[in-house]
Amino acid sequence: MLADQFVRYYSPQMTEYCPVVIRSDGNIFDSSLGHLQTLVSLSNDHDILSKIPRDVSPLLYLAYELKCVIVDYENQIYIDELTPEQHDALETLEKAGLIRAHQVRMTHESIRL
Repeated sequence: MLADQFVRYYSPQMTEYCPVVIRSDGNIFDSSLGHLQTLVSLSNDHDILSKIPRDVSPLLYLAYELKCVIVDYENQIYIDELTPEQHDALETLEKAGLIRAHQVRMTHESIRL
């Protein structure tokens, strides 16, 4: 769902915790059950974990491959670049008080992809 819809309907289970994944198109997916599980679901390939190199973080690998942002309250991790839609979604979540802006840009080289 888009950021405006998410803000309207999201009710955090704990304060200062907003676990989501944001796709490149700006759509937000609740990740209460875990960011990795959400990313695997978004990949549409339930065997994708077996394809990840052993020395690479599965979470960062999938974020890179799927061009997603991993979000919790204090950090927003992305690889290489944010799309304008992701930037807008993060801004909307921050204005709603669901996250504290702290974008962590990683490069694909830093995670050995």
